[in-house]
Amino acid sequence: MSLPKSFHLRTREGTIPIPSVGFGTWAAGEGTWAKDSVITALKAGYRHLDCAWMYGVDQQIGAGIRESGVPRSEIFITTKFWPHFSHPDNVELCLDKCLEGMGLEYVDLYLAHWPCAWKATTREALEKATPGGSPEAMGAVEEDGKPVIDWEHSASHLAKLAGKEGSFVPTWKAMQACVMKGKAKAVGLSNFSIPEIAELLEHAEEIPISCNQIEVHPWLPQNDIIAFAKKHDIVITCYSPLAGQKTDGATLLKDETVARIAKKNDMDAGQLLQSWAVQRGTIPLGKSQTPSRIESNLDVRKLSDEDVRALDDLAQPGDSGRTVDFREKWGVDLFNNN
Repeated sequence: MSLPKSFHLRTREGTIPIPSVGFGTWAAGEGTWAKDSVITALKAGYRHLDCAWMYGVDQQIGAGIRESGVPRSEIFITTKFWPHFSHPDNVELCLDKCLEGMGLEYVDLYLAHWPCAWKATTREALEKATPGGSPEAMGAVEEDGKPVIDWEHSASHLAKLAGKEGSFVPTWKAMQACVMKGKAKAVGLSNFSIPEIAELLEHAEEIPISCNQIEVHPWLPQNDIIAFAKKHDIVITCYSPLAGQKTDGATLLKDETVARIAKKNDMDAGQLLQSWAVQRGTIPLGKSQTPSRIESNLDVRKLSDEDVRALDDLAQPGDSGRTVDFREKWGVDLFNNN
């Protein structure tokens, strides 16, 4: 049985379709793989690319789009700004850099990658910044191996947890200005907790919070934040829908229950987990460099209620299922819904 090919995403102009399966473009190491993988994905039928300045592959993605032969108008493209671009004066700069790198005139969705803001060195440094390298190359300020947090422009809830004062509202308004200028059709968030989203709701009437991108998979189902998002018509996109590797070496792709249900449905594990995500009304952003996996991850199918419940039962207690976590590295209390 079939699952939805798209969901409705709210924008300033009404709603637009967002494809229900996206192709993630982050991967560790050098990015020469990105162009070929994007071409493979688009030719396989993907029409949704999830990108970010920090991924460092904008030029390869742009080349892949052009060489695929798929018209830009048929592709939903998301990008995001890294925290040291979070000052309101620098939000548009990061988008401009992404657009230039990909050779685009606009993106469909522009996200704040994290609810915390970092201190940047200088505007000139940001204009020349390159992702993924040293703090100096990125234009970010670091002390003792941690980013220096700009609490003033971080989400108020996050700042309060650290005994500081802050507000993401000025940054949010700078994002909305990118919509007014035609550089993004919609704007949204990533890795924001419920209180951090709530801070912005009263400032999102004309140009809404279209999306919150978070880590979601059966180990970390994120039921509360997904319910909150649905209440406010905010689309949830899911990074790491196949989960990463836990500290003990365990992987969801090799879980016995996942393997059993996948075999029962004549699917591979990734295809099963992507199907579970879409069936919940969320959008998985699986990534792969293997053509056969790229294709199977797109081929989502409806699961039985019994199979969905079995995958739901894999949820780990509390936050222990999370596999992408910068709290200790950055010294910030992220993901706190209390």
